[in-house]
Amino acid sequence: MISRGASLIHWQFRNSINKKMNNIFKNINFDISYLEGYLAILKSKQVVNHRDKIRKVIQEATVELVPSFQHIPIDINDIFTSLTNHLQKKPEILGSAFAFSPEILCSCPFVFRNKSGFQSKDIAKEFIYANAVWYDVPVKQRKPVWSVPYFDIGKAGEDILLTTYSVPVFNNDSKLMGVIISDLLLARLEDIQKRE
Repeated sequence: MISRGASLIHWQFRNSINKKMNNIFKNINFDISYLEGYLAILKSKQVVNHRDKIRKVIQEATVELVPSFQHIPIDINDIFTSLTNHLQKKPEILGSAFAFSPEILCSCPFVFRNKSGFQSKDIAKEFIYANAVWYDVPVKQRKPVWSVPYFDIGKAGEDILLTTYSVPVFNNDSKLMGVIISDLLLARLEDIQKRE
């Protein structure tokens, strides 16, 4: 039996994919057979085993950050520095963020890899992150979770398929401080387009 939460996540995923795929088809001209072929590669046993090993590394690295965020640093630049160091130590991670509990501060410092190194920005200025599956689900479940794969269209500077590991952070009084996330790149849409 599928839980209500799992059904909601599935619906949100399907809804998100449908909207983003419609945008992709409007803005990008590629043959759907390329996408199907690429997704088949992602499901192969060798790729799945490799991805599982990387997921474990990302999980451990993200959980290691929790003590740093149980007592929120006052300076947002300290958070950007901490996240950049996190990415420098773990090349498997595409991007990382700390999404504050909106009750504390409406801010989500995000650092991600690009072709020239690292880029930083506060994604709270772009959308309501507290409604995102990678924030909402771990907060409600009060435990770390992996998101279902989803398309990120342009937010990290390119169109990508990724999954996010999210760890809710609570202080000693069990008050939610925020959510730490680490992104695992599954595919770049331009790579899917090039595949023949």
